Amino acid sequence: MVAARARQGWLVMSPHRLIEGAAFEPETVALLTRAYEAAVTVVGKDQPQLVLETIARQIIEIAGRGERDPRKMVEYAVRGIEPLPGAG
Repeated sequence: MVAARARQGWLVMSPHRLIEGAAFEPETVALLTRAYEAAVTVVGKDQPQLVLETIARQIIEIAGRGERDPRKMVEYAVRGIEPLPGAG
């Protein structure tokens, strides 16, 4: 399946690896990881991998703009994502 996605021009990457590879100080990476895990709790951990990657990218994006409030990061990252039944 990953090979098929790579052929389509995009490759899904582990959300944790995206966050850990971001150009932030270690304390900020820890904050981003906590925000990501909180966001996944809100929408459900069984979301498609692409959705989970999108959440990580959204958290990285807002942190790149200077946001450090985990609650605001979560709100931004899950905006528009339909929670799975039983999530949260």
